[in-house]
Amino acid sequence: MFRRRILSSFLVVIMVMSTLLFWAPNSLATSHTLPTDQSVTSLYMSNWKDAVNIWMASELAQTDTGNYGPRIGEMRIDNDYATNQINDYSSFFRDESNMVKYTQPNNFASEAYYDEQGILQTRYLAYSGSSLPIVVEKDFAMVPNEDFLIATYTFTNNGTSAINFNVLEQIHVNNKSIGGTNNVQHGWYDNTRNTLFVDMSSSGQYYLALGAFQTVDGYQVADDTKSDITQNDVAPWYTFDNNGTVKNNGEVYAVDISIAFQDLVNIPGNSSVSVSFVATVQDTLSNAQSSVDRALAQTPQYWFTQTANSYTNWLSGGKNVNFADQGINTAYKRALVTIKNSINPTYGATPATTNPIAYGYKVWARDSAVTAMILDQAGFHDEAKKYWYWLQDRQESDGTFKTTFDFWTNAYVPFVEPEHDSIGIFLVGAYQHYKMTGDTAFLNNIWDKYRKSADFVWSNLGSDPYGFGEEDASIWEEQIEYNAFTQGLYVAGLDAAQYMARAKNLFSLADDYNGAASKIRSNIQKEDTWNPSGLWNVNSGYYNRAVNLDGTPRTLVDGSSNALIVYGVVDADSSRANSHVNKIKTNLQQDNYGIARYDGDTFYYTAPFSPAGNEALSDEPTWPQMSAYVALHHIYRGEYGTALQYLKWMVSRMAAGYMAQGEAVSRITLKPLPSTMVEPVTAAWFVVTALAYEGRADLRIIPPQFNSGAYKTINVTTNVASDLPQWSNVPYYHDKIGDTASGSGDTDIAKIYVSNDTNNLYVRIKNQSGQLSGFNTPPRFAMLVYADDFKGGTAKSSSNGMYGGSLDRPMQYMVGRWSDSDTFAKFYVSGGNWTFDQFVSGVIKPQWDPNSGNIEMAIPLSEFSSTGSVSTGDFSNLNIVLVRQDPNSLNWSEDDVIALHYRVMTSGEQWYYGNVE
Repeated sequence: MFRRRILSSFLVVIMVMSTLLFWAPNSLATSHTLPTDQSVTSLYMSNWKDAVNIWMASELAQTDTGNYGPRIGEMRIDNDYATNQINDYSSFFRDESNMVKYTQPNNFASEAYYDEQGILQTRYLAYSGSSLPIVVEKDFAMVPNEDFLIATYTFTNNGTSAINFNVLEQIHVNNKSIGGTNNVQHGWYDNTRNTLFVDMSSSGQYYLALGAFQTVDGYQVADDTKSDITQNDVAPWYTFDNNGTVKNNGEVYAVDISIAFQDLVNIPGNSSVSVSFVATVQDTLSNAQSSVDRALAQTPQYWFTQTANSYTNWLSGGKNVNFADQGINTAYKRALVTIKNSINPTYGATPATTNPIAYGYKVWARDSAVTAMILDQAGFHDEAKKYWYWLQDRQESDGTFKTTFDFWTNAYVPFVEPEHDSIGIFLVGAYQHYKMTGDTAFLNNIWDKYRKSADFVWSNLGSDPYGFGEEDASIWEEQIEYNAFTQGLYVAGLDAAQYMARAKNLFSLADDYNGAASKIRSNIQKEDTWNPSGLWNVNSGYYNRAVNLDGTPRTLVDGSSNALIVYGVVDADSSRANSHVNKIKTNLQQDNYGIARYDGDTFYYTAPFSPAGNEALSDEPTWPQMSAYVALHHIYRGEYGTALQYLKWMVSRMAAGYMAQGEAVSRITLKPLPSTMVEPVTAAWFVVTALAYEGRADLRIIPPQFNSGAYKTINVTTNVASDLPQWSNVPYYHDKIGDTASGSGDTDIAKIYVSNDTNNLYVRIKNQSGQLSGFNTPPRFAMLVYADDFKGGTAKSSSNGMYGGSLDRPMQYMVGRWSDSDTFAKFYVSGGNWTFDQFVSGVIKPQWDPNSGNIEMAIPLSEFSSTGSVSTGDFSNLNIVLVRQDPNSLNWSEDDVIALHYRVMTSGEQWYYGNVE
């Protein structure tokens, strides 16, 4: 008999209709960026504690030849993540009013996406190319911290005549012991619960249940191997396909079991009707029963609301964004929701992609570490911390990491080795977690493994003939080389490790890490005409892909080299960074704001290892991750209008429902490629770019101290503006912006340039504001340089500046000029205080340009020596400080400081590098 099942809640009708309206092509204002109509074909679903399901479309990619339709393809619990407990959880339909069958679900096209409330919304589209007479939606709530999945169909009839629509809701369990002994399983229908159960314990598995929230027309517990429709325990599909009914068999013992509900739904014209089910896998029968009882004690909408509240609260616990473009805002939230569902709730790792067709269930140490690092940036520290602990537990004895691991078991999965970029990301990400949370327990727990990774990079520099960190296959996994991507991450990681070592009061170790970072940084900046080569392509103005193992340059233009800028190894404001990004754009920018991996890339095209053959239809498909790198470069430079265009492009090339892309986008179809979609790390790069645009995230590591040293004479005159061209090739070191005690940009150090010749140390300070007070004009300031002895003398020292501010370490000498003074004075420490020694002579007193915020100082090297002389190779720790006088109180204070470890250089030596103007 027919029963009308109109949605019990008017609110649900409104929500469904609102969703439909939202997705109407012309329903959004033109300023809101819309995604493509390419649907994702697979998505992970997590209950946040111990269960993961996977939704799958009929075809995971163009190479998929499976016979399934849109379904839940996997149900796993942490008692045995390695086993998928089902073959499939699928839906079959019949239009009884028009006598049309939809019983070959692999013929269905479908669409799926997460909304920002954690609901997985799916929609059945055309069947063998033909439209359905009604709109069929099936939404899933994997209820957080519960033990079940709620599935709700919404059938919408936009016509005027009622339609009788028949549904078969079926789960085919996976008996992992088929072919072995003790493999007979037990299935039965519990009419008191309106629930179907399967006991899989005979094969060492668990208990599966499928319950219905409403009274149904039929149920079937079946031997799935039986197709004879005269048999009482025949598989439910056969009788449903034959006449739309099932046998109502209540029990079966079989090796291969399927269970199903059949429900005939009457949908009046211009109306919507819903039916709902609950599914669960539990370790015991009692747990399965109580799980179903708890679910069926409430309405489906209750559980959807619980899910929505959980995700709303979770999102509100992190950072949000507020763009005028609602497309960006929506994409941001849904990216985070997708990532949350992709995390293994027990262990904390994320898969390479939510589509297993190409990469299976591999966890890339690199990609999942980046995802965790960005979760930290977004304020989701619990998820990030779980991952950092997971990664440290995968560490090898030498401090390195293997490339890939199994998502379900954490087992090592052999792949391209080594990929040492994961070391740098571990060092950067774990430090940033500590920096953001101040969690000293985390620092102490992770320190031994953290140090081991940093020591691996540091200790192997001595054996490398070219001054780089260990060679590896890096991000693109092609050939072993000194890749810019990995080398940049070594530098950023060692810079981060300086902070962690200092937090452990290991200052000497921090200095070791500084020295190692400096060595790699200097070779990154070294020109590729040297032998052995550096990474800077001096003739064409960009950073090469790599240095080959024979020390020659590999000049390939590669978008991943922008990681040098993303992590702050190369200053985005430097001329080299700008030239490099322009070269990337010239060679690799496609489809307006899409960036390809590298010149001539054939992955996803003709390359034999392409995930699903020729998906891209051309070479050089664009990678949203590479576009995020360029966007971050523009954000760092304050070029927000340009950066916004890259953000909008990323949104416009997302999948339907604002699902983040996989690895690549076709520049022919302008759509994301399904075989690796959704890639959590691509979603993460969108998240951090949106946050950085609003000034709420920054991946750059500016170390507590730089190594420096360059031989060049600077002629300092009273006309600072005319002197500046002399500094054009002198290395500079950038300081964190906005870290002054006063908040003033005048005394906020932006850059420090330092060189020496035989007699003098030359210092140029560039402030953030680009302006300074004139002589003896408020607010007054001072330029001070603190130093310890180039000769290692034992003169008394102080860790405090002249006005009580903290110095980087104990210093013995100080020279400086105040803006209300005509003198250049030297001080020493006596009785714990800075005491005037003498006026500095033989050089011009420090000068500044009020119109540009530049300061120049020439300092006799002898002023920082207990012997009165300095030799090539001598080192001193320098603290360069801007001091400010409060215009109201007239009190002086150290406002900003930058620390350098300076080596006296001689003519012809390779310089130490920060950046090059």
